Amino acid sequence: MDPDTSQKVSDLLSLMQNMESDIDFKAELGKVFDEIRRLQQQVAELTARFNRFEQTYLEKRAVVEGLRQELESLLD
Repeated sequence: MDPDTSQKVSDLLSLMQNMESDIDFKAELGKVFDEIRRLQQQVAELTARFNRFEQTYLEKRAVVEGLRQELESLLD
């Protein structure tokens, strides 16, 4: 094979390897984005749960405060 053809074949093989590498990179990047979306969804779900816990706490705290005031009025 003449040197020019050999160089062209070598360049072509190198280009193909780079393309495979780019495809692999894009596939991995897609996986990373999917994982980020999954984690964002989990954070949103946890935030909603925390908000529900906070609301329940505030409601129970108000009940306890009402009972405390009622007990104080009974003891006066």
